[in-house]
Amino acid sequence: MTIKMPAKMLIVLLCVAPIVLSKVRRYSRLQTDPLSKTRCDLICYDVSKDDKVQCRTRCRLQERKPGTCPSTEHTRWSAACIEACNMDSQCDGTQRCCRHGCTSTCSEPVDLLTISGLPAMQTFEEIKEKRRSVLIRWSGGVGDVARTVPGRIWYLLEEQHHLGPKYEEAGLGEWNLLLRTNKTKVSLRNHLKPGRWYRFRVAAVSASGTRGFSVPSAPFTPRKGPRPPPAPKKLKVQPVRTENGSVTIRLEWKEPRSDLPIMRYKVFWSRRVRGLGRELDSVLVNHQTVPKEQTYVEIKDLQPNSMYFLQVQTISQFGLGKLRSEKAAIFYNTTDTKNEQPKRPEPLRKQENKKIRNLKLNKIIWVDHKLRAKISWEPISNKNDKTRRFFVHWKTIKCQRPQKQDKDLLAITEETTFDIYELDYNCSYLVSVNKARNAKIDNSDIVITVPDCEYFKRKVNNTFIRCSP
Repeated sequence: MTIKMPAKMLIVLLCVAPIVLSKVRRYSRLQTDPLSKTRCDLICYDVSKDDKVQCRTRCRLQERKPGTCPSTEHTRWSAACIEACNMDSQCDGTQRCCRHGCTSTCSEPVDLLTISGLPAMQTFEEIKEKRRSVLIRWSGGVGDVARTVPGRIWYLLEEQHHLGPKYEEAGLGEWNLLLRTNKTKVSLRNHLKPGRWYRFRVAAVSASGTRGFSVPSAPFTPRKGPRPPPAPKKLKVQPVRTENGSVTIRLEWKEPRSDLPIMRYKVFWSRRVRGLGRELDSVLVNHQTVPKEQTYVEIKDLQPNSMYFLQVQTISQFGLGKLRSEKAAIFYNTTDTKNEQPKRPEPLRKQENKKIRNLKLNKIIWVDHKLRAKISWEPISNKNDKTRRFFVHWKTIKCQRPQKQDKDLLAITEETTFDIYELDYNCSYLVSVNKARNAKIDNSDIVITVPDCEYFKRKVNNTFIRCSP
């Protein structure tokens, strides 16, 4: 077994077998880094359309980033003869592939901020809300020699945010690319959501390279607070069965698009009867809470030949308070089920045959606070199934820290292994693997729970891992 370890990187294997670190093989993939991609786009800007793809590929393979590698590195990594990279394009951001004896690691250049020929490091001048948009302006400083870099300069603007009424730096998520522009100001419309705190950073890139991203801006939040979530959409009732003098129905709805994450749904139902004035009155309103990932509920023990009033409400949480939507409503007459055959959910044994087995977690990988989980499975051979594509879907079940944004991601692979990415400490995820994109019942699924940061720190017994409070 071979394990690759760049500088300041540890791989933690969560398995029963002892950990064995053998000779590390080189990276076989290129980093999909927006800074390097933008630089290659500028280098190939004037190339003909037919040759652009080849030019960009060649640029990424032969990329040489500016700056001088540090003269020394961690002695223990050098002694281990760890080969974590063999070219600059395998390193993130402005890092270079630096060699120290028999070791190669990704390291930041020591003179990146002082060498000439690169666009200046940018600083933010203002971030302000203007009517229905947010204006962001930055510059590289008045009279800065680096601003006279010949050729085109493009700017990459990124953001990170967290949900909540108060700013908490520890709750900020990953950096996300907002846009790429050749201007030093942008007007963001419909990019920023209410109820969130944002920070921004910007990088100036030319064909010669970049000094990297700026210092993050001061925190910013839109003036307009979050609105209550919309009511559920497209309510629909289906009869399930009629037996022993009672009726069971299934109420379904569509998840609404909301500024805030949905916490749960609340379902209400009541029987309507004629009062003394012949108007319809409700008798005993029942209610039930439904988890956020479920958009249906079975309602049992209804009276036959009766009119029922059904309602569904969306509930979101913001800080310590809750925001509730209007109630979506529908009437349903149980008389409609009188002469129908009972309609039952299809039993599991009649569903499509399982096409995947032995789905399991092999290890959880820690790389500089970025977490991945390697899973594997075995496909069950089928003569009629000639395609070899698997749909891997994972979503957050729960997190100990509610500031973390829920994940709901889908990936396609032709292999029988996959690295689940964008995981967070102290979170549990439901992972399913299917042969079809929209399988009614998962071919195979497991729950993966990621330990807290302190667990990894104890596991490797290392002091450079810093866990946020």
